[in-house]
Amino acid sequence: MQGNKILGNVLIVSNTGFGDTLLSTPAIKTLKKNFPNANVTFLVNKKYFQLFENYKYVNNIWKYTGNYLNLLSIILKSRKARINTIILLHSNGPEDIFISLLSGARNILKWTDNTNHEYRSLFLNEPSVKVKHNIEKKIDLIRFFGASKVDTTMAIADKYFRQKQKFFFPGDKKRIIGIQLGAQDVYKVWPIENIIELSQILISKGCFLIFFGATSFESKMAFKLANRINPNNYMNLCCKTKIEELPSILKSLDILITNDTGILHLAIAIKVRTLSLFSPTSFKEFGAYQDKELHYSIQKDGFFVNNCAKKLRSQEGMKLITVDEVESKVSELICLN
Repeated sequence: MQGNKILGNVLIVSNTGFGDTLLSTPAIKTLKKNFPNANVTFLVNKKYFQLFENYKYVNNIWKYTGNYLNLLSIILKSRKARINTIILLHSNGPEDIFISLLSGARNILKWTDNTNHEYRSLFLNEPSVKVKHNIEKKIDLIRFFGASKVDTTMAIADKYFRQKQKFFFPGDKKRIIGIQLGAQDVYKVWPIENIIELSQILISKGCFLIFFGATSFESKMAFKLANRINPNNYMNLCCKTKIEELPSILKSLDILITNDTGILHLAIAIKVRTLSLFSPTSFKEFGAYQDKELHYSIQKDGFFVNNCAKKLRSQEGMKLITVDEVESKVSELICLN
């Protein structure tokens, strides 16, 4: 199949959450590896733009801010660039439909598992209803054009793989452990009391902790930790780092303990060992899909919380994960006594 002739100029859209953007990168890599002559533009949220500056798998990068002037600018640039194919790997509606319809593109594909999507007839592809990893679902949109060379590994800009670790710690610390406090949704967050108890155990074993987070909610969690832990044994980086600083900081860790959220996928992309906690979501769909010897997930059956509307979902599912099993798995993975 003459993929380039069908594709024309391509606009790849993944402009929502941090993790969703990283999970889209294998599809972008697969597109470029199969159709190296295709002119590919990547529309990415401005919050994460730095991670993709000089990204070798695309020809151009446009920043998404979400305001009306930005949407108009994207439409005008799409028409000027003669975008023929728009691939919506992860995007918010109805803005994505608005951009797609007014861009002049002939081909519109959108990853969705919603069989009742009101704009379904606009898309060339069918909804993805099979249970498979999120990465594979996004790559399916590239397979639509006959792609056969599949790359399922995530990647950011090359310069971050060459970066050295940011922090070096005193020799009396056995291990450096990162703990991501929150997630985009509260129901995916391991309770703060569990984090406090785990932290106290890890510190008693000679570990130094780094707490991560990017919201006021996570800063409040860190404040609760501060009242229970000796400040000489941890570093609080909640709301204190820029996105482009995260890769080198993560490289300082022996392991990252994290909920199902964006920093997990960044750590996986740059090959930092992780222990991820899943309960209301599935690691088979959102967990590590590469370098599996570096990554371990604890999965509980907390899917019952999804019976409620998102804003009403509780942490009851995440409470099924005990401190003992997290501590035991961390000790096993990084050889703590």
